Amino acid sequence: MTDKATALQELHRGHDAFRGPLERLNDGDFDEVWLGTWNLSQLLAHMAGWYREMTPAFGRVAAGERPTPAGADYSDPDAWNAKFAQLAKPGRAALADYDAAWEAYLAAASSLADDFWGTDPEKGRPKIGNRLIHASGIEHFEEHQPELDAWLKTRTS
Repeated sequence: MTDKATALQELHRGHDAFRGPLERLNDGDFDEVWLGTWNLSQLLAHMAGWYREMTPAFGRVAAGERPTPAGADYSDPDAWNAKFAQLAKPGRAALADYDAAWEAYLAAASSLADDFWGTDPEKGRPKIGNRLIHASGIEHFEEHQPELDAWLKTRTS
């Protein structure tokens, strides 16, 4: 696993590729259903929801706590995803909401000390900083980028 700077660069690359093309869309594009039963507003709300869940995880880790809050169970991501999608804002407001959640998530990840990044030599696995940004950030972009790219090719606006 990579050090903090490299991991954050990878996160930025994924975000920029995902977020950049959304600038050219109009409000109506956000309402078109194209990802199963979801539209772009719902996809953005889904991603923003995970950013909001994971943002305080960085602070908990820095304080020596588990990243998951007491009582939270992430073992059923579909239920969380549905909950997040229901919070979708319409049109470009969804993009503004996504951007705000992203900025907080990125700031929290960036504030986590360097020793929480890289590979744990004893366990032979990525340290918690890498795991947190991979699950809710890097891998999330990798999951949705091909779907987004395919849909964007259908846009004429």
